[in-house]
Amino acid sequence: MRRAQATVETLIAVLAILMMFFAAYRYSRMLAARTLLDHAAARAARAKAVGFNDFMCEKSARVAMIPVAGARTWPAGIDDVDEVSRIPMYLSADDWPLARGILDYEFWPSTYINVRSGQGLAPVAESAVGIWTPDYEMTGRAAVESHFPHYMFDQGR
Repeated sequence: MRRAQATVETLIAVLAILMMFFAAYRYSRMLAARTLLDHAAARAARAKAVGFNDFMCEKSARVAMIPVAGARTWPAGIDDVDEVSRIPMYLSADDWPLARGILDYEFWPSTYINVRSGQGLAPVAESAVGIWTPDYEMTGRAAVESHFPHYMFDQGR
């Protein structure tokens, strides 16, 4: 009788430890996703701060969020070395159909990227990047001081 009691107690302890491990694993994945989304938002805000258009800002944010973008859907069946060589081609694409023909990921269609640039003496480029996956929906935010209006436009001088 005592032998069965020890087995049941061990089973309960192992299940509790496993539940804590899986909870910590899930939390660490969500924390990593949040960090990467903040990084993607910072890349988009920086791109806007130096004067890139919204299309380029969105592409740079998407490249920064590749680790949390899910499985690669295009091109399929090619190794990681080829994936790395496709990133510069993706960033230089002129329109969305061409960009999707170079590189595409599972969760890229469910992402949103909002980039705006402020006006005035100390303009700020702000960015919000969000992603929805079956496990979570998260956003990252960043703001960067924008200097491009000072040297890209004629100030009437």
